[in-house]
Amino acid sequence: MSTDEIVDPSIAPSDQIRRFLFHIGIPVAGVVSAIAIIAGVGWHSYRTVRTGALTLTHDLLVSQQDYIAKEVSSFLMPASAGAIVARDMLEHGVPEVEQKIFTGYSSTMLRNVQQIQSFYIADSDGNFSTLEHGDNNQDITITTLHDVGTPKASFTHQLRDPNGKVLKQWETSAGTYDPRAHAWFIDTVKAGQLAWTHPYVVEVTKQITITAAVPYKGLNGKTYVYAINMSLNHLNNFLNSLRIGESGNAILLDQNGHVVAGHGMAETQARAHGDSDKMTLDPDHFPVMTKAFDQYRVHGYGARTVTVKNKKYVTITAQLPVGKDSWVLLLVAPEDDFSRFAMADGRQNLLFFVLVVLMASGFGLLLFLQARRADRMRGQIAQSRAVASYESHALQSVASYPDLFNPEDNALVLTESLAEQAHARRAAIWRILHDGHTLMCIDSYDRQQDVHSGGFEMSTTDMKSFFDSVSHGDALVVDDAAKDERAVAFYRVYMRSFGSKALFCSPILGSSGPVGVITLEDAPRASLVSHFVDMIAGVTAARFSAQHYTAVAAAKEELESEPTTEEAQRDPSQGFLLRPGALSMHGQEGAPDLASVEGYYPAVAIMVISLSDVVMTAQNDPTSNIKLLDSMATMLQDIAHQCGLYSIRMLGHRVVCVAGWSRTPDKGAVYRIANAALMMRENTLAALSQADLDPVFRIGIDVGPVYGGMLGKDPQAFNLWGDAMGMAEMMAQGAPDVGTIQVSEDVYLDLRQYFLFRERGRFFIPGAGLTRTYVLAGRR
Repeated sequence: MSTDEIVDPSIAPSDQIRRFLFHIGIPVAGVVSAIAIIAGVGWHSYRTVRTGALTLTHDLLVSQQDYIAKEVSSFLMPASAGAIVARDMLEHGVPEVEQKIFTGYSSTMLRNVQQIQSFYIADSDGNFSTLEHGDNNQDITITTLHDVGTPKASFTHQLRDPNGKVLKQWETSAGTYDPRAHAWFIDTVKAGQLAWTHPYVVEVTKQITITAAVPYKGLNGKTYVYAINMSLNHLNNFLNSLRIGESGNAILLDQNGHVVAGHGMAETQARAHGDSDKMTLDPDHFPVMTKAFDQYRVHGYGARTVTVKNKKYVTITAQLPVGKDSWVLLLVAPEDDFSRFAMADGRQNLLFFVLVVLMASGFGLLLFLQARRADRMRGQIAQSRAVASYESHALQSVASYPDLFNPEDNALVLTESLAEQAHARRAAIWRILHDGHTLMCIDSYDRQQDVHSGGFEMSTTDMKSFFDSVSHGDALVVDDAAKDERAVAFYRVYMRSFGSKALFCSPILGSSGPVGVITLEDAPRASLVSHFVDMIAGVTAARFSAQHYTAVAAAKEELESEPTTEEAQRDPSQGFLLRPGALSMHGQEGAPDLASVEGYYPAVAIMVISLSDVVMTAQNDPTSNIKLLDSMATMLQDIAHQCGLYSIRMLGHRVVCVAGWSRTPDKGAVYRIANAALMMRENTLAALSQADLDPVFRIGIDVGPVYGGMLGKDPQAFNLWGDAMGMAEMMAQGAPDVGTIQVSEDVYLDLRQYFLFRERGRFFIPGAGLTRTYVLAGRR
């Protein structure tokens, strides 16, 4: 069981909840409540100030609008009032003094009212006179039209000083000019009362002008029209000079959206090329005013707020009566122009509240972290106690194992306890044999697969750096064994095939020094349970001291306990370790001639080692290649001889080993061939690792009947064939991974009490049907 799963039954859930509420819940809730209250007050204050500021803005704009309306009315009043006064004077005067009345009254008005540009008078016969400014504001120019409608039509111009003295006189052609054809005459006569024209551009002065005209009947019965022309440039300058907030503007428009005066008048006039009908607001240049005027068209007069490009503007539209028509006065100002001080004050207050909230949040966070830290420390203390209790329980389980110090028992509980405590992927116990040059794996436990294996041997010549560290009793902690020079050889031989990376080694110390080592692979908690590892190392050292045999002695004892062959002189021509026919019967010498080996053998154990072509061609130097293969062949022959095999032969990239060559079944043949397979695998892995080659070989084993015999003439070649031979080859070729030993179901049934296996599954074998295969993992 993992230490994370340990629960202290003395701690009730209600106690944990109560402690959480008192240490964390109530303080944090209090801080959060204070923060919420402060934030709410700050937001309410900000909204109140902002609302009041906007109300003040609207009030100020309304006052500004009233002021502008009065100013515009005052601007237009001289024209409307003056036209009525002039009409009464002219209407009751005799025709002979009509011109004098027109000149005297108009010149006085022209000199004293700045916005008046000129005066017109015309009758129904086409007679026409105009009075306007001369070269300066005091002089006047009087123009009279003669012979209207004839080719001789002309204008007589007189420049007079303030005393009426003629300073200059000249004539110009009138062409086809007829005052009766102009709008100011036609509309006024049609209205029969004071009328205002639409703004228009005077061609001579290029100024925008508006005319107030009034009709009357003369004593001679003619219809007259008296007109006063007002220059809107003065009104435009007045509107542009107004300060509405900090960046607000005012503009006058007629009901159709034509610009009369105000902001952007010059740009609008230039864009329209002097055509008053085209002088409208451009949405690209004046988006706020355009949107405000559209709001007026939909909702009528009043104050509103519009948003353009994420910025709010306050707008007011008001009506300005001009004769029978009316103009629209439009005021536009950013929302924060009038209320910036209030908004700034509100933002400062809000910022203050935010700072208070942040400080409160910081204190609350510190309080929370402090409480969490205290809880973590209590949790760590509780976990340490639980771990200590769990380790004590694990050590008690190990100590209570009945055969803990029995040399004949494997004591698998040791590696299982190590792997469980350190959360290691694999835990292994290794022993340094009495020769001082061999490291043998007593037991290796894979926690993920829940399997044990053992019997691996490694020599000091293959892993000198790792062996030196182990033999000196040094502890070894490596995060990446593939990159550490002390552990790289151990990684290549032992760890790489299992996918392990990190390595933890702890020495096993005997009376005369290190006698072994404990290895933990991918163990994240190895350093935390080092004392537990040391205790297991002490137990293992006691077990080693009770064992009075070496690996070599153990191998000899296994061979003596099983049916063995009598060693004889090797026959290098055939790869026999015994002379053919030396064991024609079980355990008995037969005829020495080769013919005696021919015939049927009911239970022969056959092992096939299939070497990849990579091994055969791995060396660029043929001499090195042959040297590597020769050393491997010698090693395999020595192991075959040590394990009592009958024959070993290398055929291309295959090595064929035979055991149990007898007329009656040899029960120990499969055991000997399995022992030889494990030893050959470990030694081959070491040899390939030393040559910096990957394990590119597979091993297959089967047991069954075969035929054997000598073929050909001198020299004769011995050959064997049968189901067992073919199955062994298929087991080697179909092994799941490189460096693995795959066996048939018959081999598994004979050896399952002595070796560890894992099942691969059910497969279809041609000629044999469905059968199960197994992977030989190690000795029990």
